[in-house]
Amino acid sequence: MTISTTKADAVPFPQEETWNYIVRYKYGLVVMKAGNAHYRLNTLIYNNQPAVKSSLYFKTNSFFDKIFFIRDTLKAYASLPDYEPLYHTRSVNEGHTHFTEETGTRKFGEDYTEWQIKQIRKGEVRIDTILSVYNQGYDLLNIFLYVRQLDYASLRSGDSRKITTVLGNKKTNLIIRYAGPTTVERSDKRIQNAFFLSADIADEVFSEAKNAMEIWISDDEYHIPLRMKAKLKIGAAEAELM
Repeated sequence: MTISTTKADAVPFPQEETWNYIVRYKYGLVVMKAGNAHYRLNTLIYNNQPAVKSSLYFKTNSFFDKIFFIRDTLKAYASLPDYEPLYHTRSVNEGHTHFTEETGTRKFGEDYTEWQIKQIRKGEVRIDTILSVYNQGYDLLNIFLYVRQLDYASLRSGDSRKITTVLGNKKTNLIIRYAGPTTVERSDKRIQNAFFLSADIADEVFSEAKNAMEIWISDDEYHIPLRMKAKLKIGAAEAELM
């Protein structure tokens, strides 16, 4: 069965949300805190239409800065009431790497998505191109809205859907699979009911294509991502809602 989404007016996203995540890096038995991520969602008017804005700021801590320094800011907009991706921007500050990137959605549909990609480094446009895929495509932040508006009440374990995400001028295919209801243990030892999703990814960054990413979504009316894991080429990363 193909994963379907809910009706837009049935997704009760508040007008404003703020989430804070602790990010850990795992290598074998070694687990270390790598940094923190701050996520904010709010509604507004974008290009004269109602929209929802997502913002994500990630920074490594002082210890991890010595290994891999990151200060990245992402922002994205999606239309209301249908949550179609409109625009995504990424400001990257990673050691000696600095650039800004814009991803504008030109067309969006079940069978075709098209983006305009522009990347600027040191004041010069390094990438200015159009990418397209023959399925639904999402930028990195609007994937969060996608998984939150899935119609979990109608899903069965094993249901899946293929989508594509874009980062820079690179497309990555994902097969998102629903694995059913479960529980997740929080750092404070609380047990919380959740919906469990995994994603098969075709990308050289990840160590395993199958189940390369896992995500636990709260089973309440807000469908908030509680925990996310990614199996990297070296080690793994995990983000947990504080």
